[in-house]
Amino acid sequence: MEVWVPFLALGVHHRGPYLNFEHLVGNRGSSIRKARVVNSAAAEAPARTGTPKARAPEAKQARAETLLQAAEAALLDASYHDITMLQIAKRAGLAKGTVYLYYPSKEALFLAVLVRKLDQCFDAVEAGLTADRMAPEQIATVLAQAILRPHALLSLLSLLFTQLEPGAGIDALIDFKKQLSERMVVAGATIERAGGLEPGVGSTLLTRANALAIGLQQFASPPAELIQQLAERAPELKKQPLDVEAELTDSLADLIRAKVPG
Repeated sequence: MEVWVPFLALGVHHRGPYLNFEHLVGNRGSSIRKARVVNSAAAEAPARTGTPKARAPEAKQARAETLLQAAEAALLDASYHDITMLQIAKRAGLAKGTVYLYYPSKEALFLAVLVRKLDQCFDAVEAGLTADRMAPEQIATVLAQAILRPHALLSLLSLLFTQLEPGAGIDALIDFKKQLSERMVVAGATIERAGGLEPGVGSTLLTRANALAIGLQQFASPPAELIQQLAERAPELKKQPLDVEAELTDSLADLIRAKVPG
């Protein structure tokens, strides 16, 4: 009887086309008189399939960037709660398991997205407040637009303490806190210079601006189904939509005026 066994299964290295084993004896005297192994493409283990590994640092960085872009794009079509890691993987053209090599959890991935959104916000603040002694209304306008323009910034900020930070892992959380602290210091100093404010006031204004924006955004965005039901059953309760940017700008201008040294 001939037994055909792939080399890889035996763990044997052989260069020739055939390898014969004589008198291989098993339990209770049973034996295999000849094992002929064919060293051919047909006998080799099947090639590995799936996503190729990104070995070079540049390739890994590019893949991480692709995942971030896929997550950002997903937020244009759905809310954070409705997005899955499988959907992100498909958008990025990668296997689901590959996503977890770069971001160990959904929270870690979207915390990285939040970093990008906050960078856009800080960049807008620093670019818009280049002059000294600007009017409170001007500063407030720049801050309001910087906070409201990046898509999904407020929705992610509203999840920061309840979901993103607890689920992202301690390493990602420490990196996030360090980056946020550095950007807050620079942006805060920019606000202070533009408004003639005391040191430390700028970062406080940024914190309050974000808190105000989150509250106003939620207040102005009730569920669509609820709005429809109210319109049908109690049309007299319908109110004019809240202008979030106008309300935020006015509130911030009042805060800045109150902080300007007399």
